Amino acid sequence: MPHFDPSKSSTNDVVRQAIIPLSVSAMQSLAHIMMDGKLTRPSRMITHNWGNLFRDLFAVIVADALGESSYGGLADLIDQDLDQVEEWLQRAHALETTYWICAFCVNQHAGICHHASNHERDSVTQESFPSCSCVSQKFLNDTAPLSSHGASVKCEMNKFDSMMRWLAATDSSFYQVVAVDVGFELFGRAWCVAELAEAHGIGMEQHLKVVSATALEENSHKLRNLKVQEMEASRPADVHEILAKIPDPEAFNQQLHHLIFDSLISGWQDLGEMQQLELAAHIARWHVLQIRAPSKFLPVSL
Repeated sequence: MPHFDPSKSSTNDVVRQAIIPLSVSAMQSLAHIMMDGKLTRPSRMITHNWGNLFRDLFAVIVADALGESSYGGLADLIDQDLDQVEEWLQRAHALETTYWICAFCVNQHAGICHHASNHERDSVTQESFPSCSCVSQKFLNDTAPLSSHGASVKCEMNKFDSMMRWLAATDSSFYQVVAVDVGFELFGRAWCVAELAEAHGIGMEQHLKVVSATALEENSHKLRNLKVQEMEASRPADVHEILAKIPDPEAFNQQLHHLIFDSLISGWQDLGEMQQLELAAHIARWHVLQIRAPSKFLPVSL
């Protein structure tokens, strides 16, 4: 993807312009190819929206691996000195940490590779995405055979909740990383909210990663009126399937607000005095690192 621009290229751009082309010959998930076909168990999963900058998704993963609460400073340093970031990860013994990321772990050639909506454009070139030439059979939400609930058995894209339940049940340390984009649009995406609710419902540990504490304060008001009935997805069939699993949308909305404000966000707002001082020092340190050569020391974890 020669035209990749970290300040513009979204995860959707990378899926269409890099992940799908790189995996077309094998017609497998890119994770399968990267791991040479070896089944690799993830220790964490990332919940994110494809409209987010891919650079920021990467920064969230690095932030989690290093024990950081926010990713804004790391995103800037990734642009400046990726080798330094890799050195930090190596010294933190974090390079072997495994993550489940849908864009990499779901086989796009068994789902969406052949179709991009007419309004989708590459964020840098503003051109339509190229169509994939693979001949892999597609399994969408309504592709037979269907389960007793009417869901496609062979479709990978409707198995997130089952995947989460199985991994959490067989590994008590498996947890969810919530990669909140700069505009907080994640909370308006149907699959993301479904994953948040599923993780909370089965007792998974959840780690919220935001670009900065200031961004959290400035955007939290957007979340007050969230309704699952109004959420969006790239494929309308996904919204229908998610809503079909929610017998009482209003009760779900109340639970969602409780999850966001009393569980995910409260961890930021209820910092003790010492933690607030540590956070202030931490933010100041990132500002210094952004205007001079990156330090050779690991970032301080909160």
